[in-house]
Amino acid sequence: MSHNNKDIYKAAVLEAAKNSAGPIIPDLIDRPVFFFAPLSGLGSMHCQAIAEQLKQPIAAIDDVSTETHIFGIPRWSTKEFLERAGQYPKAIALDFSASPWARSLFTALSREAGIELWDCTVAQAQFDRFSVYESVNVYRQKTLERLDDFLRLAERFDDDFSQETLYANLLLRLTFDRAPLLKVWSNPTEEYFSPYAQPTTFRLGSREHYVDCGAYQGPIINKFLSATDWQYASITGFEPDEFNFKVLSKLSTLPLDNLKLINKAVSYQAETLRFHQTGTMSSSVSAEGNVLVETTSLDNELEHMSFLKMDVEGYEPKTLQGAKRLLANDRPRIAACVYHYALDLLDVIEKIDTLAGDYHYRIRQHNGSYYYDLVLYASPESGVEPQKWVA
Repeated sequence: MSHNNKDIYKAAVLEAAKNSAGPIIPDLIDRPVFFFAPLSGLGSMHCQAIAEQLKQPIAAIDDVSTETHIFGIPRWSTKEFLERAGQYPKAIALDFSASPWARSLFTALSREAGIELWDCTVAQAQFDRFSVYESVNVYRQKTLERLDDFLRLAERFDDDFSQETLYANLLLRLTFDRAPLLKVWSNPTEEYFSPYAQPTTFRLGSREHYVDCGAYQGPIINKFLSATDWQYASITGFEPDEFNFKVLSKLSTLPLDNLKLINKAVSYQAETLRFHQTGTMSSSVSAEGNVLVETTSLDNELEHMSFLKMDVEGYEPKTLQGAKRLLANDRPRIAACVYHYALDLLDVIEKIDTLAGDYHYRIRQHNGSYYYDLVLYASPESGVEPQKWVA
């Protein structure tokens, strides 16, 4: 990335911040609306709720489904869209697709049909829909309120690509435009750590004390075993969801030495909290939770920790607070999800600065189409290599 390109991204962020209200789709409620990729992940979460607010939801465009309707909306094929869309003056299309191929396809279809195309995130904002756990509008407002801190943080990153990644992520937050994320999309296979010979995130050592907070059903532990060729010092996984933990407990048909799986949530102290248990990756601590779970701290459970992976639905700062001893003594590398709430990135770095100090930081956007999978990479040494004591 050139310095000129980085400066262009930063200038775009500053320009977007001048718009206090964020972009809107004119006359959205009254206009004819088409829905691209209604059965995508985003479509499944938002399409029906948005359609119910509209006076003219015309068609859901999908070539795979065999149903006549999707979420109560007539289903058209892409061919039917091209043939019939022109009958609806002032119509718009909302794009819920995720893959680069689908997004480019729907851009081309809209252009060919002469239909105005908008990102679904703009409609989500207009109807005050959620981003991850906060609404799109709250996510934007909190980002605006701390924009100076985000811009200062960009200067602390070890590499230019992290700066560009942050600016692209800020553009999504401020403009609701997902396109900038594709410019900085990092390989999902390298999320948290890399199995490749030339990693861009972290390379694992052969004597890691690996800690997985938010272990789910074990996919990242399995990836860890593959990336290290089963060479490690210890593995500890935390998963509070009862259904996920049952699957996690059957992780391997082979015996694993020094494996410890704990059916608790991680925090800064031991307590009992309400928990929204779903049996999915989005199970989380919540005041409206449907079950009670026990929490514990990393300092209480572990002797050593060389690598900390965290995907705990916004509880990352509290998890770090409960690892004061480990952070000070072992100075582990950290790969932390920082997208569940607007200020996660600032809060996690502030906690590491306070408890460990003198860390190097990079970020990568491992989802190229939404707020998801922005990961902070923190290390006591610059670069991707493991510490000498675990190499």
